[in-house]
Amino acid sequence: MPRAAGSLVFALLAVLPAPAPAAEGGAASVVPVAELRVPILDAGRFAGTLRVQSALDYADPADGKAATERAPELRAAALAAGLDFARLHVSALAPIDAALLSETLTRAARSVDPHVRRVLILDVSARQP
Repeated sequence: MPRAAGSLVFALLAVLPAPAPAAEGGAASVVPVAELRVPILDAGRFAGTLRVQSALDYADPADGKAATERAPELRAAALAAGLDFARLHVSALAPIDAALLSETLTRAARSVDPHVRRVLILDVSARQP
């Protein structure tokens, strides 16, 4: 990974607050999510692609294991939220607000699974066609 890209990933992770401690005595569970790719539209024209690599953070490992059963619903919610986010907040030529993206995807994930503590943004980029 080029140095600038590594610094960008570190900077994006640094803006997210640390997850809350796991429930009493329990270990937290982080479930990776398949990369999300949504189009960036500008005045109705295709302007690029928003790519997001994320993970779901659960306080209880049992809830994390159950996430695989809800994967299609979680993916659909993330796709809808990602499309909205890309339409309202993303340009292929401007920085992406990773904290706002995390909040947006967390709300969408919680609409399907209220046990999701947060959606962690692992990597995000906007690319021109």
